[in-house]
Amino acid sequence: MSHISQPGSPSKRSIEDSAHEDLTPKPLRNKRPKSLRSESSCSLPASQSQYHTSTKSGQSSPLRDLNTLEHDENGLKPRDLSTFHPQPPSLEALLERIDVFAYAEGILPLASQAMLEMLDAEEYWDMKWARLGPRSNKHYSPDRDALGCTPMPDAVRQIVSQAAECSENNHPEVNWNISVHSRVLDMAFEPSGNRVGLIGSMGSSTASIISEYHRSISRTKRVDFCIYIDPKKDPSYGEAESDLDVLSKILLCGVINHTDFFPLRNRPIALSIETKKPGDAWDKAKLQLGTWDAARWAFLRHLVETYKAQKARIRDQNPCPMQMDITKLPDFLPGIIIQGHDWNLVITTQQAGRTMLWQRVLMGSTQSTKGVYQIICCLQLLRQWAEDSFWPWLRNLLAELSRLSRSG
Repeated sequence: MSHISQPGSPSKRSIEDSAHEDLTPKPLRNKRPKSLRSESSCSLPASQSQYHTSTKSGQSSPLRDLNTLEHDENGLKPRDLSTFHPQPPSLEALLERIDVFAYAEGILPLASQAMLEMLDAEEYWDMKWARLGPRSNKHYSPDRDALGCTPMPDAVRQIVSQAAECSENNHPEVNWNISVHSRVLDMAFEPSGNRVGLIGSMGSSTASIISEYHRSISRTKRVDFCIYIDPKKDPSYGEAESDLDVLSKILLCGVINHTDFFPLRNRPIALSIETKKPGDAWDKAKLQLGTWDAARWAFLRHLVETYKAQKARIRDQNPCPMQMDITKLPDFLPGIIIQGHDWNLVITTQQAGRTMLWQRVLMGSTQSTKGVYQIICCLQLLRQWAEDSFWPWLRNLLAELSRLSRSG
């Protein structure tokens, strides 16, 4: 793939293009494990674990499900992000940078300005916004390359063309995922420079939640893509393989996630993406992503509680010095809901055991080349969050849990 500017020589990365269906498919679950290896509080009472079905369709009603979950002290509560105050400083800083990209500021490398202004005006009519002389200066930044590679106009225009095809001809969700969304993710997460593929993406529409981790009234909530961390590609984590091997023996289903999806068995999820066609119900999308992330919070809590229990059990006398409190859960987890052309950022947090889903910030749209560049920047910013904030915390927690398990 060619790039406007390139901090280093990128290596090719493949993304799993698993077969999707228009509605998230529902394969048969593997046999449910008998129990967690340590006590879990992730199960709802039986009365709350039943589907609320429509008498007409026999299908779960998103609004009824959301209402039930909202009244469950361990459920899901959607709220508008504009009412979230005060916000954690780390979230506030992230949203401020997202806002900058929402105004299309700094979405192109400064070094590319001269080249883009020389593009043929007739052929590249859809890049006019980047070729207006001083009026376009705000779109360029000398710091853009720090986030990652910026794709060339031809690649971005192809995304816009494919998105228009899917929209105009009413393509199913699976075609949007294959022809548009996965290509955008490829562009955003291609390794470059000092990035060695620590963060990647893959299709996950057949990934099921491990039942002990979810509090949902539905057992079939899945998401379409996961952005994951590959610990073995972290050059500062030489013990990754041995630690993962130890942890696979003590964690439920032998995986480092809240899902037993085999390709993610040893790749912790950084954030998740749910996709819908244009006009599809937002309520259904936020129910799916919210339920999925609620299970993810339950998994992270289980990691912390297992670490505390192991530490108390062996009366650890030689704790490793750390610069962060690994028993404190992250302030927030980002997620993405794509509705046709529009890529929306949502945030989940924890509030006394309940998962709060804060909606939403428009990151960009595949209806225009400018919108695609905005999306790429936002995705690379989220990758930076995963690399610099989420992964250091989780890496320390996994390493310490592995150390204590060996000691015991």
